[in-house]
Amino acid sequence: MMSPQTHRQAKFGLSQKAAHNSVQGQPWDVIEKMLANIWAPDNPDGLSSMLNSQRVFLGVAENTLMQQEIANYIKYHSNIISNEHLGYGVGPRGSPRLKRALALFFNSEFRTSEPVLERELLVLPGVAAVIDALTWSTCNDGEGIITPVPFYTGFKPLISGRSRGILVPAPFQCIEGYQGLDDIFDPSMNKKALENAIIQATQDGVKVRAVMISNPQNPLGRCYPAETLREIARFCTSHELHLISDEIFAISVYVNPQAANVTPFTSILELDLDDCIDRHFVHVAYGMSKDFCATGLRLGVLQSRNEGLIAAVSSICVFGWVSYVTQDMWADILSDEQFLVDFKTKNRQLLAKHCSIMRSFLDQHGIPFYTNVNAGVFIWVDLRRYLYSEPGQNRAPNEADQASSMLDKYRDGELKLFNRFLEAGVGIARGSSFSTEELGWFRVSFAIEEQALNLGLQRMVACLVSIQAENENNKG
Repeated sequence: MMSPQTHRQAKFGLSQKAAHNSVQGQPWDVIEKMLANIWAPDNPDGLSSMLNSQRVFLGVAENTLMQQEIANYIKYHSNIISNEHLGYGVGPRGSPRLKRALALFFNSEFRTSEPVLERELLVLPGVAAVIDALTWSTCNDGEGIITPVPFYTGFKPLISGRSRGILVPAPFQCIEGYQGLDDIFDPSMNKKALENAIIQATQDGVKVRAVMISNPQNPLGRCYPAETLREIARFCTSHELHLISDEIFAISVYVNPQAANVTPFTSILELDLDDCIDRHFVHVAYGMSKDFCATGLRLGVLQSRNEGLIAAVSSICVFGWVSYVTQDMWADILSDEQFLVDFKTKNRQLLAKHCSIMRSFLDQHGIPFYTNVNAGVFIWVDLRRYLYSEPGQNRAPNEADQASSMLDKYRDGELKLFNRFLEAGVGIARGSSFSTEELGWFRVSFAIEEQALNLGLQRMVACLVSIQAENENNKG
């Protein structure tokens, strides 16, 4: 009997890699429907899904708090210049204006230990394209990139989808002495997790070529301390690996008075790493999407001092040629020092406010969450005790349960809980999408209009109260 992949390949005349991708899950089918009618003040019913139920979506890491300011700036400051924007310009590697502005921005905002130069930068259509390009240029088919867990849900398809790399997870709970999520930012624990991961990859026949981190961390919403970054860099050197730092939330950092032992954002570019790693093996991914409330403009930048890697990615830039008019929109913003200062200040204030709104709401309703957050647009929320509706199962699963045959049941419970939220009119992101080690955690985003945030949270807690009542009735 033909496998689904072989059947697709034969029926549609596809290549092996195309047939492989075509039989994988297609999340965009659901996401397109969920995002088709987003809640807005002039559309208060939420968004319409295929079931026509109205929902508020708190499941995407998107910042809409300052979108109007960005839209107004572009409207009044950006113009189409026919010879610059309607022609080929100087080619696909990036607008000279944007690359100049980005170099200055990196050197100032990221406090680089050595100046970033324009020749080290390539502009691509979003950080997703940057990660794909870095995978393509560092990994042969079937080679691996280690990523600490939990990790951004997009890493796996971005590494494997086109460039045929393999994401190698680095778990922490198996490490002796593990105490909780704070350990994910500890230098020693990271070294142990990465060492375990490369040993496991070798046993699985996967040659590892790189380590990739998101800093600030997604989904935990916290910045890596400088010493942890150095430890990761030293690990890369000891195994001759590239180090990729996704810094897409670099300026989305705010003050959280309740967070303990958190650090401000430290870019890998800020650190003097001469005693840790050869700079030619360090690469940074950044973009406009998150920090500048413009996920739809699809602007990403790759920074690397590796001339060979820059040349390699340059050879495929034509496949991701970003329009010059779009690039110069970002260049205009980055070049306006006063607007940039005002924007960053207000954005950080709003992020702090909305994070506080969500934290207070969760505390009020006795819902646990990871408290040491100070970056990004989301909170990692602990709903493990709601995984089941069966009698006697209203409790948080422990590690032994998840390591046993109960794992599939917990996955099913997580999906059921996710669907219950959708039925209740709110969408949030499942922890399994981030390869969480403990099913039942969900990522909930807060960087949306305050009325929508409150409505979404109210719907979420109403659903949980309903589940709690059902469990009590079942016990009776």
